[in-house]
Amino acid sequence: MDELQDTRNIPHVLIFPFPVQGHVTPMLRLAETLSFSNLKITFLNSHHNHHRLLRHSDVFSRFSSHPNFHFESISDGLPDDKHRSVDRAMLTACGTVMAPLFKELLTKLVSQRDSPVTCVIADGLMDFAVDITQEIGVKLVYFRIPSAAFFWVCWCIPQLIQSREFPFEDENMDQEITSIPGMENFLRRRDLPTFCRVYDLKEDLSFEAISLATQQTSRAHALILNTFDDLEGPTVARIGSHCVKVYTIGPLDAHLKHKRSLLAPKTATSNSLWEEDRGCLTWLDEKPLKSVIYVSFGSITVLTKAQLLEFWHGLVNSGRPFLWN
Repeated sequence: MDELQDTRNIPHVLIFPFPVQGHVTPMLRLAETLSFSNLKITFLNSHHNHHRLLRHSDVFSRFSSHPNFHFESISDGLPDDKHRSVDRAMLTACGTVMAPLFKELLTKLVSQRDSPVTCVIADGLMDFAVDITQEIGVKLVYFRIPSAAFFWVCWCIPQLIQSREFPFEDENMDQEITSIPGMENFLRRRDLPTFCRVYDLKEDLSFEAISLATQQTSRAHALILNTFDDLEGPTVARIGSHCVKVYTIGPLDAHLKHKRSLLAPKTATSNSLWEEDRGCLTWLDEKPLKSVIYVSFGSITVLTKAQLLEFWHGLVNSGRPFLWN
């Protein structure tokens, strides 16, 4: 009877990522890390990403060793053949399609008898989560995937506009940005996120949606950042002056690898939404240790043809073997 009672009282956390690869992967790592701490975890994905994980990754077999880990999925409102990225279409779909479905599922999970959800960890771009969790009466923690510096730039977008440093008036990418506290002496236009590099506020409204989502962070019970104080302490402190609590938990990947190593020998894992090409492994095995340059810009980076060619020429001219993902 005591064991049954303990099972019913296990804290239950719902984890809700923004539905693109670069956000799903760290949220899965966070979920797996928490699952080692006797928590019940529900991971809420989009149907599209859930099916791709099922087809291309080892996520489901890996999490089978965690009996209190469960997957749920809802629609993201986009056609299956639509490319998913952090753009206006995806942000709009989250707010109009995923928000009511999230509310419906959360209401059900909060009402269940055994281990009802008492906390939601949502991606920081899911700005609608704060109103829904407050209405239902569940604590909300936001998890922002990029660095503290990136978050701080997003927070300061209103200052950039007010100081007329944004949008850009010319194409001088070396122009210094002076209206972001703590970054006045080194930040340039080229250092800003891609969605901030616009010349007309009407040409791309992604920055507006991301800025508004960032401002909502102050309404959550806490903010999680995948960084650590020794790396970004001053920036974290500035963020902390606007949020209830800020927790730095990075590097998350290293924490997870350590927890895994305590239970099992080192094995390769995958959270990929795409089929992985393993044809390079034989080639890599033939190369000396630490001799190969690995190049990866992530799944949503936008580069011009000229930029790609510049990188390619640099890699070729280096005379070193390289693997471009």
